[in-house]
Amino acid sequence: MTTEPSFGMGAVTRGHAPLGMAAHAECTIVFPGQGAQRTGMGADFCAEFPLARDTFAEAGAAVGADLLRICAERDPRLHRTEYTQPCVLTMEIAAYRVLVAECGVRPVAFGGHSLGEYAALVAAGVFDLADGVRLVRTRGALMQRAVPEGEGAMAALILPDIADSEVAELVAAAGAEVANDNSTDQLVISGAADVVAGARAILAERLPDLRFVPLRVSAPFHSRWMRGIEAEFAEHLAACAQRTRADRAVAVTSNYTGEFHRPETLTENLVRQIAAPVRWTDNMRALLRSGTRRYEIGPSAPLSKFFATLNAPVTRIATVGDLRALPIEDTSPIVQAKHIAAPAISAPTTRTAAEPARATLPSGETGVLTIHRRSAGTPILRLFCWPFAGGKAAAYTPWRRRLPDWVELCVIELPARQRHLAQTPIRRFTDLVDAALTQVLPLTDLPFAFFGHSLGALTAYEVARGLPAGIAPRALFLGGAAAPHLPRPGRLSGLPDHEFISAVGHYGGIPPEVRDTPEVMALFLPALRSDFEIFDDYRFAPAAAPSCPAHLFGGRDDRQVATTQLEAWRDVLPGLRSTELLPGGHFFLVEHRAALLDSLADKLTAVRPDVVPA
Repeated sequence: MTTEPSFGMGAVTRGHAPLGMAAHAECTIVFPGQGAQRTGMGADFCAEFPLARDTFAEAGAAVGADLLRICAERDPRLHRTEYTQPCVLTMEIAAYRVLVAECGVRPVAFGGHSLGEYAALVAAGVFDLADGVRLVRTRGALMQRAVPEGEGAMAALILPDIADSEVAELVAAAGAEVANDNSTDQLVISGAADVVAGARAILAERLPDLRFVPLRVSAPFHSRWMRGIEAEFAEHLAACAQRTRADRAVAVTSNYTGEFHRPETLTENLVRQIAAPVRWTDNMRALLRSGTRRYEIGPSAPLSKFFATLNAPVTRIATVGDLRALPIEDTSPIVQAKHIAAPAISAPTTRTAAEPARATLPSGETGVLTIHRRSAGTPILRLFCWPFAGGKAAAYTPWRRRLPDWVELCVIELPARQRHLAQTPIRRFTDLVDAALTQVLPLTDLPFAFFGHSLGALTAYEVARGLPAGIAPRALFLGGAAAPHLPRPGRLSGLPDHEFISAVGHYGGIPPEVRDTPEVMALFLPALRSDFEIFDDYRFAPAAAPSCPAHLFGGRDDRQVATTQLEAWRDVLPGLRSTELLPGGHFFLVEHRAALLDSLADKLTAVRPDVVPA
């Protein structure tokens, strides 16, 4: 086999920088607690966003467990409290980070129900993620240890205007306790299993309209049964005190007090939260004072129903698909530069003119690329980076930090990369080139250069060949691809899933956490397979070659592209100036990013425009 496109989300960096968006309106974020968990939670975020996978990896390393596998597969540990709590927190922080990075929201207030309070504290920066997951795993283990499984019970009591009824008094008379004041219509009670059963009988007799819903929990949380673990948990909070940024807690509501935290009482209130009732109705009223849009981030959305009793709508974010319902501004990276009004450039008659900017896409729209633009200063040259197969914008966004500040980074992303957008993938190479020309031409009002890796190298080359007369890159940078006129390899896109995964796995581009988790790999497959269809569809045709300076890059240990296959580009690139082999394999652009970018910066400087265009 000769060259296949690099693919995969493995060729992205740890961490995900936002793509130059303006902040959206301020917002409030709330997180549900234990009981919201479900099998598969977070898997779609991990398949879609490297940032989510990084979050699971960071949290898993902190507690020494594969939290993504526990969440994604039918693992019984998901419902064991000491694992439930770090799993739920990790999923919530992963989704929260994606929401902030991809949609540009700017949270000003945070709240969380019970376990969710810790997610809120992590999101607000009070605890780092590692401390947060370690704390809640310890908290869960202590809570489980406090009462042998089966001896305690909890139940939700639902009745309109429940606070004005005699429910609390009846519950206390039965020997149970109010554990959660969830809303104007719901309380949760906690206690010994026989006591909760006795309370049910009393309530059924006195309040026949009340709904009594037993909860699937392993202990009577938020009751006096938990007081015995407070001192030990306080020691764990003290152990991370030096890393705790208590001043940031003022943006987070306290379940114990019902108001926003104060730095000086943060630790005390978290200790007391274990055995004290969750004053969630008061939390909601405190959070509503910000007057901002509200998002609930978690595996399910119970808190939205509680806010509804106060006539306060909340937008749920439980899956990647939920992002589709969000209001998107034109400055968001999700939509930025999809359609830009074209300047007075004579485009080929076979291309359609670019449409005006818009924030939403109709279902099934095809051929729409996303161009993520980011600059550090006043740009005088644009560098377009073309994606390898299966790749997302996150593969290139860290480049902005090492490129000259006069270079605007323009990262092209193929449609259907983001599951929250209703797009049809491109499957033919000619369609990809047509779409690229339509959307790149409006941005050729500044001098520009192209970089492409593997499938992206072929794309960059063909788009450069398809530009109208008089419009050409200042430079063409191609890496990790055999010359286009060489014999084509066998087709992989039509193989059955297991054979396809095995075949592409030899290229090393799929992260282990995706490859080894079938549920996550299944979500990643459609984009990867459609990109291989594009690659399989490519056919070289003799035509005029780009006359601009060209530079080749390869990996010394690349087993997919031999040096002779790389150097054969000189047959179709009359402007070839250099061939540079970097350490590493096919993904040298990740393994040795700094060396590649230093070389690119030098070569871009050599073609830097002398003056800023008017």
